[in-house]
Amino acid sequence: MNKNSPCAIRTKTKMAKAFKELMNAKPFDKITVSDITEKCKIHRQTFYYHFQDRYELLDWIILNELLEPFMNGFSLENMYDKFRTLLETMNNEKKFYQSAVRIDSGEVSTYLSRASKAQFVEVLRNLGAKNNIEPQTAENNMLIAEFFGYGLSGVVLSWVQRGMKESPEELTAKIANLIDVCKKIAKR
Repeated sequence: MNKNSPCAIRTKTKMAKAFKELMNAKPFDKITVSDITEKCKIHRQTFYYHFQDRYELLDWIILNELLEPFMNGFSLENMYDKFRTLLETMNNEKKFYQSAVRIDSGEVSTYLSRASKAQFVEVLRNLGAKNNIEPQTAENNMLIAEFFGYGLSGVVLSWVQRGMKESPEELTAKIANLIDVCKKIAKR
């Protein structure tokens, strides 16, 4: 079976749902692979076919629910909608994402930053081509992607750690203001 077939994706999604439900009820360190497999009624071998451990399942959830939808089709025209959607997704499952950040915010931050940076390199390439911006060197693109990857993940993690008290719309407006200020500074 292909690990990205529709059947495999359904199985991974089923495990992710069970894992999220369990994390809403008890701490991550108290959840076992057996708990996950029992909850979604699959064999342990099936879990290990798709994931090495709970951390890899958590990574898959973050990648598939947050990062890929955020980066897919990202453009200057839709970037604020993308930010708001990302924050709304997290806010809709507040307890899960707060628990995920508490697991080890350093590891989550590193993962989010690394994944965001990799995605931003592609976004920069696409935005440059669509907006007739002179191509940057790979080194410059990496620096810009790293800046935004760490910055965005830092802002989002800080929001989660503060209890997600600001609405997704409020935080999106603050991010939009920050980007507008950066644009004005760049034009000087």
